[in-house]
Amino acid sequence: MKLDLSYLEDITTGDSEMMLEMLNLFIEDIPVQVSNIEEFANSKSMAKLGAEAHKLKPTTQYVGLSRMFELVKELEMIGKSETYSEKIIPLVNELKEEASRAVPLLMEKKEDFK
Repeated sequence: MKLDLSYLEDITTGDSEMMLEMLNLFIEDIPVQVSNIEEFANSKSMAKLGAEAHKLKPTTQYVGLSRMFELVKELEMIGKSETYSEKIIPLVNELKEEASRAVPLLMEKKEDFK
């Protein structure tokens, strides 16, 4: 897994202070949002699942986490369909694995901006 911060750099116009602030927000938010997605998947709350996945999608795009982006995009579509699918739990499990690797990478990367 690798990070690609070029998009984040573009939207912050290279402002390292703003990039650091956003990385800190992502480090805090990703575990919470992934946990919420898991909770909504387990309770079969499809609309909430779709909404939470939608909220996480830009974060994954900003830091170039392409696999996480694809997972949340798929979960968002399933959630918006409001039809429970057997695909949800494996997708959520993979999302959790990706997040568990992504957060430490983000923490490492933020050291570059201090």
